[in-house]
Amino acid sequence: MLRLEIHPQTPQARHVKTIANMLRKDALLLYPTDSGYAVACSAASPKAINKLYALKKPVKKAFMSILLPDISKAAGYARINNFAFQILKAHTPGPYTFILPADPHIARKLDVNRLEIGVRISPGVFIKALFENFECPLLSTAAKIEESQAFTKPEELTPVFQNKVDIFADMGEIPISPTNIIRLVDNEIEVIRGEFNLAKTTPLASACH
Repeated sequence: MLRLEIHPQTPQARHVKTIANMLRKDALLLYPTDSGYAVACSAASPKAINKLYALKKPVKKAFMSILLPDISKAAGYARINNFAFQILKAHTPGPYTFILPADPHIARKLDVNRLEIGVRISPGVFIKALFENFECPLLSTAAKIEESQAFTKPEELTPVFQNKVDIFADMGEIPISPTNIIRLVDNEIEVIRGEFNLAKTTPLASACH
């Protein structure tokens, strides 16, 4: 496992480029997000996806989400109608995972059959820098092998993932702050976890009464 120390405000360009290049070569990445550490791979790499599934075998595939740089990159993974688009536009990037209808071809792309898929657009500094250097969405999941685990410090993560991932973007201790999970299906809003303030989505106010 290659371990790179990442500056929390200004991620080093050379490190970010190294990580992007490794992702293109089917690497698994242990990395920082605004909600805690996660493990990801290129959503365009079948080999890497299989490695990620093998790592997370004890945890259902449904717990994984697609991490995107912006809404426009969701095409091909999720169906986003105008109702969902307006909500995503108003609330991303942000601390949300939005559950959306999956694209019909999602089974071929991600080797899993599902009617819905989680979409995440993170405000994290590292994520922003990575997507400036990497062209594909990421398939991402929380950095834990068992459901009871909750790692916040690099010294906790290293022994667990030393031989399981290819690269570790170490940004020091990061508290776990689970995302709000919001389901947007059939033009309805369902808060599965956390909270959601619809007031920010002014164009849809009348549609939800």
